[in-house]
Amino acid sequence: MTAPAIADLRAIALAADLEGREILSRYTDTELRLLYNRLGPDSFPAWLRDAVSDLNSWLEPAALIHDVEWSESDGTREHFTASNQRLRRNGHRLARYHFAWYDPRRYLYTNRASRFANYCQLFGYSAWKRDAEKGSAPAAPAAGTV
Repeated sequence: MTAPAIADLRAIALAADLEGREILSRYTDTELRLLYNRLGPDSFPAWLRDAVSDLNSWLEPAALIHDVEWSESDGTREHFTASNQRLRRNGHRLARYHFAWYDPRRYLYTNRASRFANYCQLFGYSAWKRDAEKGSAPAAPAAGTV
């Protein structure tokens, strides 16, 4: 994903008034591009994450916030659950943002957002803890600096 595409996701997150969007202001678009793996776990091959994301592109602003939260993971079950609940609520907001109340897609997409959040909650805790361990580990010194 390019930095301009990240800028578009950031703009939608602001326009849709997504919860937790403030976290994006701590990073440049280039930094966010490196943190964001699109929809799906790191264990998915890139082609599969791309396919899932392309089929659910409306959810990507919420997934961007979710991925940044995961990159800042503290490893606790409480924050893990809060991040997944926020993904659900933001997905619901995006469904309302994109579709009027009388459009059936609004309800289909609300359901999809809930399913993505449920999958994260059911299967993602080990990755959440792993990301916390990676983030808390001290960086190795560069070669020749010790």
